[in-house]
Amino acid sequence: MNESTKKYNFDNMIRYLNDQMELLPNLESKYMGLTMPFPQQTALRNRIIESIEALIKYDQDVCIAVHLNQADDRSIEYKKIILIGNDYLHLKRIIDFMERQHIKLNIKDTCILYREYTADLNIHLKGNHSRITSLNDLFAGVEIHIDHIQAGMGYKYENKQVDEGIIHYCCHKDDEEGKELGYQLFIKSLDYFSKKLLAEGFVLGYPAVDSKIKIMKASCTMCFYRDYYYISGAHISLKNAMLKADWQICEPLMQIHMTCNKLYFEGNSFFREVENIYIFEDKEDCKLSFKSRLSTIIEILEEMYDHKKDVLDFHMKLDSFVPIEDDTQLKEKFKVIYNFDKWKDELNDQEVNSAVPPV
Repeated sequence: MNESTKKYNFDNMIRYLNDQMELLPNLESKYMGLTMPFPQQTALRNRIIESIEALIKYDQDVCIAVHLNQADDRSIEYKKIILIGNDYLHLKRIIDFMERQHIKLNIKDTCILYREYTADLNIHLKGNHSRITSLNDLFAGVEIHIDHIQAGMGYKYENKQVDEGIIHYCCHKDDEEGKELGYQLFIKSLDYFSKKLLAEGFVLGYPAVDSKIKIMKASCTMCFYRDYYYISGAHISLKNAMLKADWQICEPLMQIHMTCNKLYFEGNSFFREVENIYIFEDKEDCKLSFKSRLSTIIEILEEMYDHKKDVLDFHMKLDSFVPIEDDTQLKEKFKVIYNFDKWKDELNDQEVNSAVPPV
């Protein structure tokens, strides 16, 4: 491969990775979603997807996800579409927009955006990937460290490996330009796939947000320069390293501040089940502060926000994440749809394949 071709392919690959990076979902501070059944009729499905595309253009803070089942033959059955917002009031604005699109959503169909979490914070996780062919061999490896960051911050990447000599060629060892381009492409691929894998999750597909991946060591060896080898080497070695962590499902723990009528407070059974509730004022109106699992308070959020007679003020924000309770049953897989055009093509292919009679 001559130098001009090599630089041309390199520029295209970097452009591709930048474009893919832009598609990754912004999951910062998001913890709730609205669910709707996945439409089985093609006409209805197309109309709903058009409305969702209009919603995304109108409100770029919205994320789209699905609940699905996957059979042994890898075929996918979509169960629900999920419209993810920043908070409860954001979901109500989504409902208003979709109603103008003649799509009816119900605020009672609110769901929790769970998070995947690992306690493996003080160990280095190693992953490797090799590919041996008659034309070229690939050996890639990474050593990573996983950290938690403040709740609501999304996912981060940090490269602690700064040695550009991590690229090696068995043949053409004097290809200095190839090593320089290969280093930049490999590091860019590690950045992209660190965030992509965190966004896609490892257990049921829930995002591992509020995590930082640190690249402690990395290396890539092949016979001679192949740009797509750097991308696949970064992807698979990172995935193999991350899969060695003990991932768990967690739910949001919310910090609540509110003011309510004292009689309402004393007569509401919900407050009797809340631990560590702090009462600032105990007069005719009570000022309260407490923490609650989102699964505990989600059923009464409509009352808290709309019951103005007794609830005078209500503020809720994400505090942290806690492991789900033992009796919580999660079976369906979760997937964030961040490449909407690709998903539409997949649905169209499914429609075509289902219309073809078996041989």
